[in-house]
Amino acid sequence: MGAGASKQAAKATSSRAAAAAQKPLPQRASGARPPPPSQAAQQPKASETKSDAIRRESEDPDFARKLAALGQVKVPTPGSAFMPRQDNAMLGILAERQRVEEIAEQTPLSKVRNVLSAGTLAHLFDERKACKTQAELDELSREFGMDPEIVERLAKHLNSPSISKIALPTKDANDTPKQLAQWVDPPLRAPEQPRLSA
Repeated sequence: MGAGASKQAAKATSSRAAAAAQKPLPQRASGARPPPPSQAAQQPKASETKSDAIRRESEDPDFARKLAALGQVKVPTPGSAFMPRQDNAMLGILAERQRVEEIAEQTPLSKVRNVLSAGTLAHLFDERKACKTQAELDELSREFGMDPEIVERLAKHLNSPSISKIALPTKDANDTPKQLAQWVDPPLRAPEQPRLSA
């Protein structure tokens, strides 16, 4: 039922379009002239100078009033808006890096102190875990070219990764066992007190 109705509608639409396409277009008489151009079309469309008509058209009293209310523009001196503060922490970090680099360039490698790569620092902290006395810690620090006081200050905030002996439970028996990381400090013994003989 629906298919037949849409076929009839399609035939009717296509036959109307074909009939409209066959109608001849109206043609002008051979002696007729094209319509004359309007006055606006005959005037020049662009000018190299401003005429009074152009100036009057460009005036906008509302815009001029708003500009007057804003007042004169205050242009900041170049760079004043972007000058960093002198107490900027990042500037201090960059200045310290530059100072360390200059010292490293001027000093032979054998005399550079307290400057280690990340890998060497991790190795120092690994070795530090095995030290038993403060004297061993101090000796280790000197071997790596570091002051013992600086190593102790760093050790309060940095350490190399260590794995605890406690295994975490896994969901599946085939999973890789997981373990916790832990902070390990060297097991220092108390320094031996000199014995006084009685």
